Amino acid sequence: MPDSSIPVHIARIALALVLIVQTPVSAQDVTEPALKGVFIYNFAKFTEWPVDVVPAAAPLVMCVLGDVAVGDALERAVKGRLIAGHAVTVLKEPAAASQQVCNVIYVSGVTADQATQLVAGVRDVPVLTISDIEGFTDLGGIVRFFFESGRLRFAIDLGSAKRARLQISSNLLALAKRQ
Repeated sequence: MPDSSIPVHIARIALALVLIVQTPVSAQDVTEPALKGVFIYNFAKFTEWPVDVVPAAAPLVMCVLGDVAVGDALERAVKGRLIAGHAVTVLKEPAAASQQVCNVIYVSGVTADQATQLVAGVRDVPVLTISDIEGFTDLGGIVRFFFESGRLRFAIDLGSAKRARLQISSNLLALAKRQ
């Protein structure tokens, strides 16, 4: 009997090594834009807009400004998915006038002054604003991405979300970094 257990132990060790070796490889396949795209989708998924903002038959519109790679990744992340029964549309680099139709705006690669203007333009409007710009939540934005110990993290300014009449899920708030 002891001889038959040796191959089982070897198989278990081999399986463990394969899993250990494959984990870093698959983690490297996930790009920063892809990760941000999935996060943005999930932020929207765990946010409730006032009922009068997104009519029943209308899509939920996500706008991406300043980062085409995140826009492309977000399109892939939302393809064929619904949020609260709404189809999802992604607009990349929308004109200023069309930003008024955005339910979610992700902005990156702009100055703090430009971010301040964007946030001021949708202040008190039910728009989920997200960025990776340093101090974005201090400017009135709702969600800010940042890296901490090599991991993508996020902070949520609940006061800005309430001012925008958005209800953020307590499950999402529990994952957010405290400010």
